[in-house]
Amino acid sequence: MSLIYILVLLGGLIFIHELGHFLFAKLFDVKVLRFSIGMGPKVVGYTWGETEYVVCALPLGGYVQMMGHSFESLEDMDEQERERALMGKPIWQRSLVTLAGPLFNMLLPVAIYFFVTLGQGTTPPSQIGQVMPETPAAEAGLMPGDRIVSIDGTEVNYWYQITDLVRDAYDRTLSVVVRRDGQTKTVRVSPEKKTQTDFLGLNRRTYGMLGIHLGTQGPTVALDDRDGPAARAGLQHFDRIAAVDGQAVSTFHDIRDAVRDSGGKPLELLVLHRYPVEVSYAQFFGQRADTITVAPSRENGEWTLGLDWAEMYITEVDEGSPAAEAGLRRGDEILSVDERAYSNWSMMTSTVQNAISKELLERNQSGSDEPVEPSFKLTYERGGSVHETTLRPDVIKYTGESKQEQYRVYNGWGHMSDMVMPDSIAHPLGDRLIYAAERGVGQTWRATEMMVTGFLRILQGRVSLNTLGGPIMIGELAAQAGRAGLEYFLQMMALISINLAIFNLLPIPILDGGHLMFYAIEAVRRRPLSFRTRQILTYIGLALIIMLMLLAFKNDIQRNWQDMVDWLQGW
Repeated sequence: MSLIYILVLLGGLIFIHELGHFLFAKLFDVKVLRFSIGMGPKVVGYTWGETEYVVCALPLGGYVQMMGHSFESLEDMDEQERERALMGKPIWQRSLVTLAGPLFNMLLPVAIYFFVTLGQGTTPPSQIGQVMPETPAAEAGLMPGDRIVSIDGTEVNYWYQITDLVRDAYDRTLSVVVRRDGQTKTVRVSPEKKTQTDFLGLNRRTYGMLGIHLGTQGPTVALDDRDGPAARAGLQHFDRIAAVDGQAVSTFHDIRDAVRDSGGKPLELLVLHRYPVEVSYAQFFGQRADTITVAPSRENGEWTLGLDWAEMYITEVDEGSPAAEAGLRRGDEILSVDERAYSNWSMMTSTVQNAISKELLERNQSGSDEPVEPSFKLTYERGGSVHETTLRPDVIKYTGESKQEQYRVYNGWGHMSDMVMPDSIAHPLGDRLIYAAERGVGQTWRATEMMVTGFLRILQGRVSLNTLGGPIMIGELAAQAGRAGLEYFLQMMALISINLAIFNLLPIPILDGGHLMFYAIEAVRRRPLSFRTRQILTYIGLALIIMLMLLAFKNDIQRNWQDMVDWLQGW
């Protein structure tokens, strides 16, 4: 199956690339002698009209052979043949024929992202599920359950419209209209400016953030008060409440509302207790149903059980881990990191990860080999008391599945995320077409920016040449994506197609970019370069390509050396 994935991916990308050259050649009446998928000996072929269509043995390239592809070949042609020769065409037509291959490789991902998005018939609504503390949304008075109906006069129905409008508005104030309890309310809010990067500086983006989340709090609870009614009745950290007085609950808000409206009368809770299930190779958790009756107590004018949402509570701490060294324990509630409060675990850890990636990027740019030793000021609550500590995560360098060098941040703690996502709503075809087109172009543009940045980083020496991969790595990625599903495979094909387009546009003779360079020089000089000059430059380009291929193969072999040794020993 891995071989099939590789052949489909490489064959598809080569076909699209050569199809671009072929169609534009036909458009300008250039005679095409052969359309080949693959290189080397012909495996199968068919002649239709004036063109031979073949599949060759080595699936590492392809070509469209056109009549009169060099100026020297024109000398032996009669006038009629010369008119259909490639080099007999105007420079702008030759340039478009050459550019068409990379262009089609850039259009393929646009089409892939478009159709993948178009296939999604439903999409989440524009309803706020969660508002993070100390964020612009919280300061502006936005609340969970609010449905955003417009932003700066633009009608909003779906969640992706919110993210699209807010993402680019980090330098201005927005007028947001929300519907709450049947009434319309307008608030003004200035998105927070955020910058996200990776340790190589390839995927760096600046965006605006309101501090809202689509998901809402699930019914998994923690004990906010160890002496409260829930604790005395036998509830424990990370229990899940399934029903209150026989009524099913799906969110923490349902539980809170039932307690608030109880008037102090006892409530019957259907509780799922979490307990460990030990096996030889892993640890699993089961759930045991229990019925608990508990009477709310009144505090600060409200009825309460002493429960909290479990999102920011630690479920476990590994022995000897950074979290253990910081003095953290199971059941501690994380209140803030570097004096910023969080109510969403993934947002907290992504902020930590981004800070570490930024430091790694600065070290890489400065050429420093010193290890990264980040530290964060952590505030947490235990037993009703607030404590402070310093968390020093481990930054671990490792080789991923693609055999590329990566970093992992290890804290040695666990948590339980219980996020309830709203039911998606119908996405009408008209809206979906517009969104799919915008996403197709946008995703392709962002991926292109990242890859161009990667090429520049390599040329600048800020990214090691060891990160380059060849056919083996492409095959591994194709196989992994193929096993994950069709959508992942298509997205992998889109990324590699963009990479192929950018690489082919490099101004290296024998590549499309090299031919375009020759045409540009010819246009400026009003005559082509001499045959000898073009020959020398072509040899230089060929040598560069061979060196890059050898380097890529060398990297592939180094990354997979141990696997190859193990396979040979087993064989």
